[in-house]
Amino acid sequence: MSKNRYVNVFLLWVGVAISIAEIVTGTLIAPLGWAKGSLAIILGHVIGCFVFLLPAAYLSAHHHKSAIGVVGLIFGKWGVKLFALLNAIQLVGWTAVMIVNAQVAMNGLSAKLFHFRSVIGMSVVITVLIIVWLLLKHDWLFKINNAVVLLLAVGMLILVWVLATGKGAAVPATDLGEMSFGAAVELSVTMSLSWLPLIGDYTQNENRRPLKFSLASVSGYFLASCFMFMIGLITVIHTGQTDFTAALVNTNLGLVALFIIVFSTVTTTFMDAYSAAQNIQTLAKKGNINWLAVGVMLIGLALATLVSLSNYENFLYLIGAVFTPLFAILFVSAFILRRRLSLGLNFAWWLIGTLGYYGLQKFDFAFGTTFLLLLLLGLGVYLTGLLTKKYPLAEQAN
Repeated sequence: MSKNRYVNVFLLWVGVAISIAEIVTGTLIAPLGWAKGSLAIILGHVIGCFVFLLPAAYLSAHHHKSAIGVVGLIFGKWGVKLFALLNAIQLVGWTAVMIVNAQVAMNGLSAKLFHFRSVIGMSVVITVLIIVWLLLKHDWLFKINNAVVLLLAVGMLILVWVLATGKGAAVPATDLGEMSFGAAVELSVTMSLSWLPLIGDYTQNENRRPLKFSLASVSGYFLASCFMFMIGLITVIHTGQTDFTAALVNTNLGLVALFIIVFSTVTTTFMDAYSAAQNIQTLAKKGNINWLAVGVMLIGLALATLVSLSNYENFLYLIGAVFTPLFAILFVSAFILRRRLSLGLNFAWWLIGTLGYYGLQKFDFAFGTTFLLLLLLGLGVYLTGLLTKKYPLAEQAN
């Protein structure tokens, strides 16, 4: 039974990473070419997963608190409210982005297979399936989700084989625009960072081996997410198509491709909606979490009809700007100082970090802006802790 827990959580996070959004982000890195692009993907995921996600998951498991509860230890009740609001907003945004990605790809395949297209229709189909996932009982959810994730993994292997052995010639990086190595690393880091608040929600109830359980979660995401990014990179380099949907249509995988699009979106987005619902419940102090998650999906559906993916890259950078300084303060306070600064100083450092993120982007640091900000802000918080009064970690309810 114990091993099943680790397998379940490993596959849960594999399913999180198997998504069109991850592949689309991988296509953006193609200007670097295969060798540098792959290195940027792996380096970015090592930083994002093992420097950020693993400590965050462990903190929640160790303290038996959700991500919101852990924030309360350092930022108090007002920090909990601000974090819940910001996290709910970004998660609702993700549901809309995922629905848009899915309906665009579904319509591309549907037009070829069935000569049918409908933006609203496909958006509704994907939304309904995610709602079904949200309303499944816990035991059934893991059984069905694990089976679908394994099928998705097989489907992705088939897709990679078709793309890598296709007739499309490799496209020189100079034909694909420009991207620095540091910017590519940053995209990989911020994609991982988008799951920073959520991972703690799924490790908080682990009371036996918090580190092992957290490592199983993070490892599942790390392996699958790197693979998804590589698919995006392969797609552009071997087919010359920067539009993944167009490349997918040209593979002639038919219903296999449709299955990949639909259920890769479902296994990822239901967690976004559920976590957003937890944040809303924290703010509202009432409401059934499953039905709040359904409400999140309906809002996401409405936004999906208005969202433009042209700002997708900026959306990822915004996540880095908001959550990197928050984590830096949490990390130094919980692991190094083992106490916290005054609430005023913590909020001041959070604001400085959020504004500073965009300024640091100009330096194009090889390990990404997020990692540079973590080092600088973490040092600032540590030195402030040496010079000012520190306080016990403020216990807050989940």
